[in-house]
Amino acid sequence: MKNIVFVCTGNTCRSPMAEALFRSVLETEGYDNEFSCSSAGVYAFEGDNASYEAIEAMKKFGFDISKHYARVLDFDMIRDAYIVLTMTRDHKRMILDVYPEAADKVFTLKEYAGYPEDDWDISDPFGYDIEVYESCAEELETVLLKILDRL
Repeated sequence: MKNIVFVCTGNTCRSPMAEALFRSVLETEGYDNEFSCSSAGVYAFEGDNASYEAIEAMKKFGFDISKHYARVLDFDMIRDAYIVLTMTRDHKRMILDVYPEAADKVFTLKEYAGYPEDDWDISDPFGYDIEVYESCAEELETVLLKILDRL
């Protein structure tokens, strides 16, 4: 099975939302036997919960991420990944600074989905209200559906 790893900063907002959304897309489209997904953060505090706002925003999409716990991205995750999809160009750069050998499988989410280079970042909702998290989740869902077409 090919694993896709979603990466953000703390693994408490964007990447766990992307993981939950994409897991659902895989199941709905019948690809859950072919692909799996997980998430991690470049600066995560191991074991942190998803943010309250991310949990609440995802409830509106029908997902419960309250049991999510943050993980720090490590070499094993990158090595075992089919692709690593980051939320921003900075996340991608940070990963490739440490793991340059992974250059063939690390992309920003929007880069992999075919967006123009000036639109490769998913904005961080951290510190904002639930409406911003919901907007972020909607953007993630749109991008993830384009990624499924590419896979």
